[in-house]
Amino acid sequence: MLIKQRDDRSGDVAVLRRLLEQPLTAKQRFLIERELKCLDSGVRGEDSSAYYIEFRYRNSQNWAVIHDLRLEHEGFSAQIDHLLINRFLEVYVLESKNYYYGIKINPEGEFLAWNGKSYVGIESPVEQNRRHIELLEKVIKQAGIAPTRLGIPLPVTFRSYVMVAPGARVDRPIKGKLDTSMVVKADDLMKTIDERLDSPSPAFVFAALTKVVSAETLESFAKALAFKHKRGGIDYAAKIGVPLIAATPPPLAAPPPPAPSSGGSSAKAGVCAGCGTEVDSKVVYFCRIKKERFGGKILCRECQGKYPQA
Repeated sequence: MLIKQRDDRSGDVAVLRRLLEQPLTAKQRFLIERELKCLDSGVRGEDSSAYYIEFRYRNSQNWAVIHDLRLEHEGFSAQIDHLLINRFLEVYVLESKNYYYGIKINPEGEFLAWNGKSYVGIESPVEQNRRHIELLEKVIKQAGIAPTRLGIPLPVTFRSYVMVAPGARVDRPIKGKLDTSMVVKADDLMKTIDERLDSPSPAFVFAALTKVVSAETLESFAKALAFKHKRGGIDYAAKIGVPLIAATPPPLAAPPPPAPSSGGSSAKAGVCAGCGTEVDSKVVYFCRIKKERFGGKILCRECQGKYPQA
């Protein structure tokens, strides 16, 4: 079940483009253009990850999906790209990264990204996700929103995964030197989760059976967590150092109301070659990156499952 959609980032893009129209130094222009590039890259990466997540879990009553959850606690904040929660109260915290050229993980656990010419050091998304989980755990405990049984809160388990683009190259250290199994390609996440749940340890089975909740309880828990979302913005003027008089952005407009549609809330962007029904932009994007699989056709989710494998 889909609990929360991704936030609209068009307001951030509009602010940055407005700043580009102001008198700027070469350094300020470079910083703004870099922010725009990073924002565009991040949105594309999250769009890709969101598609794979929703394709499998959007209509499942055993899973709850939350995108773009921003939490605040005691002066700290965490921007979580995606959350998957199942009826065993397992919370999969997913960090989505669009490393176009690929990444390298050395035996010490340091992450390096290829910029087209050389490897450069980057912040470890594994450590970033660890901090997200720590803050998420505190918010759940403080708000008292975990499901209870006989008045006692049920334990919530957290699992961390870093999702990279399906086409990105991942260079890992020699097997056994360092566990990098939490870094997965976006199209392999569901397979990874299935393999884990299909071969559970006895301890996991016992713990899961003692705290399994109903679909209704799962939905209530996920909605309570999504309610804690604090939408925040970045003061790009202050970050880049543009004079306030030239960089004060217009107030962000409220998100437009969803367009009426008989097939769902997403904007229609194409037509299925199999059954003729309209499909949204996420389906079109998926079919395009999987053109070899679908013979270059745009197919709805149902027809994708029926289409013969190439």
